[in-house]
Amino acid sequence: MRAKFLAAGLLLLSSLSATAQTSHDGRWSVNVVTKIGKCEPSARAVVTIKDNRVAAIDADGVEAWGYIDDANTFVGHFSKGQRVLRANGTVKGETASGPWSSNTDYCGGDWIAHKID
Repeated sequence: MRAKFLAAGLLLLSSLSATAQTSHDGRWSVNVVTKIGKCEPSARAVVTIKDNRVAAIDADGVEAWGYIDDANTFVGHFSKGQRVLRANGTVKGETASGPWSSNTDYCGGDWIAHKID
């Protein structure tokens, strides 16, 4: 009985380890669409992911922070001065999508991203 439990545990750890090694590193083209509020109707940016963390964004003056976890969930925080945008979502292969919101600008909507390299 203990041997079966140990084998099952090792199998689970092995599969978790394989999942943790999944990398989404590269550049992602992101399209943001406003659904609520008076923010710009849409915007585009390129976000660079390195070691499953947001490393850069090509928007002048924007500070970016975020990550993609082992469950392929994206969490991001983008700020420029006092303005803040928060995004979360799901990564599936070379696409990702989810909602975003800005408490400082009173708006929100959806975003979609495609890996470009």
